[in-house]
Amino acid sequence: MSEETMGGVPDFHDVKYVRPDLDKFTELVRGVRLRLMTAKTVEAADEAIGEYELAISSFDTSYALCQILHDIDTSNEFYRDEIEFYEDAAARVEELASAFMTGLLNCPLADQLREKYGDMIFRKAKNQKEIVSSEILDELAKEASLENEYSQLQSEAEIQFGHRTLNLSLLVPYLESTDRNVRKEAHMALDVYYQGRRETYDRIYDDLVKVRTQAARKLGYNNFTELGYKRMERYDYNRKDVEQFRENILKYIVPLTKQIRNLQKERLGVGELMFYDLPCLFKGGNPTPKVSKESYEKATGEFYRKMFGMSPSFFDVLSSHGFTDILSRPNKSTGGYCMYLEDYCIPFVFMNGNGTYDDVATVIHEGGHAYAALQGAESSPFVECLSPTLETCEIHSTAMEYMSYPYMNIFYGEKAEQYTELHMTDGLLFLPYGCMVDEFQHVIYDKPELTPDERHAVWKELEERYQPYINYDETQTPFHAMGGAWMKKDHIFTTPFYYIDYCLSQICALELWDESRVDMKSALAKYNDLCSMGGSDTFLSLLKSARLESPFNTDVIKRLAYSTAEFLNL
Repeated sequence: MSEETMGGVPDFHDVKYVRPDLDKFTELVRGVRLRLMTAKTVEAADEAIGEYELAISSFDTSYALCQILHDIDTSNEFYRDEIEFYEDAAARVEELASAFMTGLLNCPLADQLREKYGDMIFRKAKNQKEIVSSEILDELAKEASLENEYSQLQSEAEIQFGHRTLNLSLLVPYLESTDRNVRKEAHMALDVYYQGRRETYDRIYDDLVKVRTQAARKLGYNNFTELGYKRMERYDYNRKDVEQFRENILKYIVPLTKQIRNLQKERLGVGELMFYDLPCLFKGGNPTPKVSKESYEKATGEFYRKMFGMSPSFFDVLSSHGFTDILSRPNKSTGGYCMYLEDYCIPFVFMNGNGTYDDVATVIHEGGHAYAALQGAESSPFVECLSPTLETCEIHSTAMEYMSYPYMNIFYGEKAEQYTELHMTDGLLFLPYGCMVDEFQHVIYDKPELTPDERHAVWKELEERYQPYINYDETQTPFHAMGGAWMKKDHIFTTPFYYIDYCLSQICALELWDESRVDMKSALAKYNDLCSMGGSDTFLSLLKSARLESPFNTDVIKRLAYSTAEFLNL
């Protein structure tokens, strides 16, 4: 993916933000709906659809750009105010988008349009109709406001650690320190921070559960769990499939994590493996990149050149034009993501590199999203179908992490093998955690009347099942010991039910990894096929087209449990 194939790429600082005109958008949608309902020819319907797609792309681009500019500097009051504008605007636009989708469903030429464009946009139209209504605009706006309040609280976190004041990202190296006293003190400092704000976090989440439940009931659902599945666009699997998946992880992966933790205890030479020991898997410390943080972009460009055999790589082009921001600093939002600017067909890679092991996995992960966005840029004439549902998106990113193993010397030199061992270890440890996050949300939204204390008790009980090796000292980390660790996970607050997606995608990614060990060319061909299809089909159908097996297949998980155990010499 060279600069030529990406077209004329502007510099990011030349991309100007303009607040969208909602009144004009409203009028356009009304006009488009009327034209769809009265269209006599497919050509006339196409023209109306095209106008709408340009308009929704423009709104999405403005919203994404605003989010990026806000996250780059959360102290910028202008973009903080603009984010507040989108709290209401997004709900209004979602209602208008639903109106367009309804018009598409009811268009007299719907059958001809379905024949021309395929079924996916009509699946989405039906789903959109079932999750958005003018009745819940107030709930949607309040939900967005609460989500932003949580995100702002996280980004502004100030943690007192010794004589330093650190944000959440900058504390991470101390949480992973080889000095047991340092990592213990860092975990205690983190515990003090969350304990001191527990009531605020509890209040935000309690309000989120209530407003989401209220929205679901207004739409005719028994609870938000049902609406949550609709929002996640789970077209070809259901709650029972997810429950079975979680049981398979408990049966085949949790035993491996127990072995991993026993090995860690031996490596660290500690009598008892404590909660604050968990992030440090090696006595000499987790491997850190040999390249400096300032060289991450150059090294990542080199990696992608070697992976895909093309120079410059797509990442080189993004980086040279300012579409990457990957180092942590004060007043920068936490986390990492790839945001797609639809009007420009360009992804933006955002993360918080801090010199730790996780940096490399993250930049390759977000780079995988960016690559897939570029590959699928022409997969559909509908903006809504350019990107697949989220579990498929996460295959794009996670598979790239696993298939990167042969090239890790670029980042780690002689410690490349140590990195791959740690990365695979982290992947296996994550699977039960991700399932725990998912089950927690099912319990909470099935029982929205639970009190904050009862929610913490639910988490504590789930930890005992999914992470039976965790050993807290209640006097030193009381917040974590009472079941508070879930409050650190932003997905639980901001994107409900978006977490099992990571687990499903990881099983698919491990399938590609397992194949890449024997035939990288074949694995990459399947990966490219999956990326190029964009969101043109449902999750399981895309997997089938890319010649990948379903993660709900018990035999697949059993086979991968064996392969990963062999890889780690468990």
